[in-house]
Amino acid sequence: MLRPYKFLSVTLLLIASALAGEMPFPQPEKGVVRLLTKDSPYILEQGVMFSSTDTFLVEPGVTVLMGEYAKIMLRGPVRIQGTPEKPITFRSADSSESWNGIHFVSSSKPFEVRNLVVENAFRNTVFRTDGIFDKVKFVNNYYGLWVDEVSQMYLTDCEFSRNRFALSLRAANVTANNTTVANNVYGLYLEAEAKYNGDMALVTNNLEADVRNESQELVDKGRRVSRNIWHRVEARF
Repeated sequence: MLRPYKFLSVTLLLIASALAGEMPFPQPEKGVVRLLTKDSPYILEQGVMFSSTDTFLVEPGVTVLMGEYAKIMLRGPVRIQGTPEKPITFRSADSSESWNGIHFVSSSKPFEVRNLVVENAFRNTVFRTDGIFDKVKFVNNYYGLWVDEVSQMYLTDCEFSRNRFALSLRAANVTANNTTVANNVYGLYLEAEAKYNGDMALVTNNLEADVRNESQELVDKGRRVSRNIWHRVEARF
């Protein structure tokens, strides 16, 4: 039987060995942030914001483990290019904790995200940025994806599952092809000037509501939608 101090030493050694296999999140080099398959998995403990001149590139098969306070804000060009055989994953390092999410806020060039899995985040957002999500899975997030002031965004073969609020749109034009919003608490939330062009039959089997169109509901009551809905969306969804 191991003595307590020996048991502690063995435990610390195992933890150190596990951490040794995780690559710290890279900084831009010559305007490019590149996540390489050979260096995966990466770990990010804090929030990071890249400028509009930084290109964010992720190779197939990369895993990024997020600490409790981790957040990625992307202001420049984005190419997250997984494959069906080697998807890219962003998830919490501790499955019992959430992280702050990934945020697309570049207005310069459309983003391109393919074969990505995003898990355990508090909120993922797209703001004033056009682009495409192709074969992307939003799983077990608090807000799966919040889209705000976007002129054109595409969801192709995407899945939203086990999120609390799966897909929320405000002043956004979203075209969805073969995209399922199912087995969440709340499915599709449409606020002011939101357009969802997709098969509503695939927005189904959500626990509390499949679709909520707040704009139409308030118009019917002769009221206008407030822009400040972040603090009340839970109570009124």
